Amino acid sequence: MASATITDAAEPTELVTRPILLVAIGRQRVGKTTFLKSLAEITAQQGGRPEIWNTDSMNRSHTLSSLGPQVLEADSMSPTGQAAWLEGQIEKLVESRHDAILDIGGGWTAMHELIRSSPLVAALDELGVSLVTIFMIGMENADIDYLQDLQEQHGFLPPRTAIVINEGLLPVGIDTPQAVSQILENEAVINALDRGAAHGVFPAINGLKKIADRGQSFMDFAANKPVPGQPKSSVFDRLRVNRWLKRDVPLFLRDLGADYLPRMPKGLPDVVMENV
Repeated sequence: MASATITDAAEPTELVTRPILLVAIGRQRVGKTTFLKSLAEITAQQGGRPEIWNTDSMNRSHTLSSLGPQVLEADSMSPTGQAAWLEGQIEKLVESRHDAILDIGGGWTAMHELIRSSPLVAALDELGVSLVTIFMIGMENADIDYLQDLQEQHGFLPPRTAIVINEGLLPVGIDTPQAVSQILENEAVINALDRGAAHGVFPAINGLKKIADRGQSFMDFAANKPVPGQPKSSVFDRLRVNRWLKRDVPLFLRDLGADYLPRMPKGLPDVVMENV
């Protein structure tokens, strides 16, 4: 599989639609960074040129920084300081016309501060920026707290909202459709779906820690790019990640739909079912 990074994406054609700000919301360790990292890599592979923003100050090992020095990070550690940084970055999108993928981390974040302190959705609409909100959850009720709180306490459920269930967080011994059906019966989830939210199941990945320890992108790991000071990766690990990138994640993206993704000038990635 050819390696693709954010910097080697093709130049975009004339942009005629609104820039997209895509953000994943959820508590720590629900898979937000894994989802966003794979999405950023595949978007670049498909000709997109999203800016990558990181305000996750808690995650030091598995971060978007492995995508390269072009990842933009706030110079403040506080939610209010990062919220001010985000406001500035958002206004720049109006000029650059790029999409942006934002990793906010868990806990009380800059994104929550913006939601609390400003009419965020209305402001983005006035600026001409489309907000795509992804709520990442697993099987635990606590995973859904962010969705419930933002709906009930702040009235926050943008038109382009998707609830993404991380398959890697589902209990062992319960098949995926059964576990997903239980999650979809949660009252907060039902309310969001009734208000127009979409939902999907993000595929589990095997061997994530080994990739994080090497500080690599998924595509570089699958392409067997060496890392100084690290042992050679296992062929089985590489093939599993390759199958995840070429079959599992593209199936998920097609199921979720282009309306909930950054722009990909080459279209959604093909699903490779053979020899992976």
